[in-house]
Amino acid sequence: MPSAGNSVDERRSGIERRSGSDRRDPGVAEEAATLPLQRVFPHARLSESEAAKRAAAIEAHRRALGSRLGRNVGAVVAAVDYMLNISGELVAPTIVEHEALELLEHRSVTDPLTGLFNRYHFDATMNREIARCRRYGVPLSLLLVDVDRLKLMNDRWGHHAGDQALGRVAAAIQKSLRGTDIAARLGGDEFAIILPDTDAVAGLIVATRIRRNLVENASTMVTVSGWSSCRGMASKCPPLS
Repeated sequence: MPSAGNSVDERRSGIERRSGSDRRDPGVAEEAATLPLQRVFPHARLSESEAAKRAAAIEAHRRALGSRLGRNVGAVVAAVDYMLNISGELVAPTIVEHEALELLEHRSVTDPLTGLFNRYHFDATMNREIARCRRYGVPLSLLLVDVDRLKLMNDRWGHHAGDQALGRVAAAIQKSLRGTDIAARLGGDEFAIILPDTDAVAGLIVATRIRRNLVENASTMVTVSGWSSCRGMASKCPPLS
């Protein structure tokens, strides 16, 4: 005589068994439940609650697809199909490997010559830090650095020499900063460093550190001039050389 457990198994439909939506394959359901929507759709703007609701809807859609197709459907496939054909939030999606996307995103905000952030990333970060400074009343410093006589160097020794000088300045800046500081090349010979939670005195200390790192092991003389600003109060820095 069949056991009660076997009777329950027999009452399950063949579609459920074929689609793998039974207890033998909990991994797919777990994958859908923990689907990182921001990783799959990095440009989606979803709150935590919205993301949870969307993940639940995608999981239900995945199960329905699995029942109709008679096989397991991956969470990412179900998510793309849901956002494209059900919710209409995707219009013309392009499939890109995540590592390739990260590389593209890095290049979009990075200056290729110096490895620092570019003007686009600087503007976005500066606006965000100014808003945070005003909202919470925390100090914020900005250092502006120009390489002295870069055009003359390019004219006399060639642009390769000028590029080397820019690289040396960028390396000195990177070596002088904390993990929370943001350094960018604005263009040409201009650099900018955002120093969150830093007052004017601490900002000048960073400028002095940049100067010290710039002259260490220097085979050729490169000098820079700087300007510091803290919460809207500007003050001229001593020449950094």
